[in-house]
Amino acid sequence: MIDKSELKPIKIDDLIRLGRDNDGGYIIPKIILEKCDGLLSFGINKDWSFEKDFSNYDNILNVHCYDHTLNFLSLFKHTLKSVFMSIIRLLTFDRIRLKKSIEGIGCIYDYITFFQKNIIHIKRKISDNNNEINISVLKTLQKIISNGSKHIFIKMDIEGDEFSALNQFINSKKLVLGFAIEFHDINVRSKEFNDLIKKIKRNYYIAHIHGNNYSKVDQESGFPSSIELTFIVKNLIKESTVLSNFRYPIDGLDQPNRHSRPDIILKF
Repeated sequence: MIDKSELKPIKIDDLIRLGRDNDGGYIIPKIILEKCDGLLSFGINKDWSFEKDFSNYDNILNVHCYDHTLNFLSLFKHTLKSVFMSIIRLLTFDRIRLKKSIEGIGCIYDYITFFQKNIIHIKRKISDNNNEINISVLKTLQKIISNGSKHIFIKMDIEGDEFSALNQFINSKKLVLGFAIEFHDINVRSKEFNDLIKKIKRNYYIAHIHGNNYSKVDQESGFPSSIELTFIVKNLIKESTVLSNFRYPIDGLDQPNRHSRPDIILKF
């Protein structure tokens, strides 16, 4: 069973949300944006709204996005699907889904205009090794540092591969400013998850937690199988720390990933 006591965030007052409404947005401490000059994003699929918001800060020199599944064909298929779904949403008066479908129609243009100059998409799979297809977190860190960024934040949503990729990175003792990570199958992989969280917390605090309501809630732990965790490196917190007294999800900040279902209340 997952160790819920290890997952309670510390109290941080300057949390902000970046990215689109519902699925695709993440909560991070504002101090990270003030100190950061580079973003590594692992797993973007067809949504780079978080990366867009992040890149709007003047101090961000580089944004490197890694996703081996994203290409012109996948974008073209998404465009056709979005056209069809826009008609369906219009006929069923589904305003929220209609908005997202309309946004999907312009994904090719949005891709071409966003990924330019210092904002790049690299078609490699995040892993714990390096070859023609795979690339490790350490290797991506070396690349963005060679391009001039020194203070890095990492966003990661790689459908279960986070365990092996993060273990290799954490064991290297390299430090970044923080992470926003979606962990998958945490109840099934509870021992592996607990061990990894303890390793990460040697150098990082948990700044925020949110349950993904697309995933199934485990009856024993009361936690969903997928959760989003934000970490901040300890040396960015100068004052003494106390555990948060917020209720999670945080009203006015968090949003349900699936808008048609209630958000999942997390009890520690």
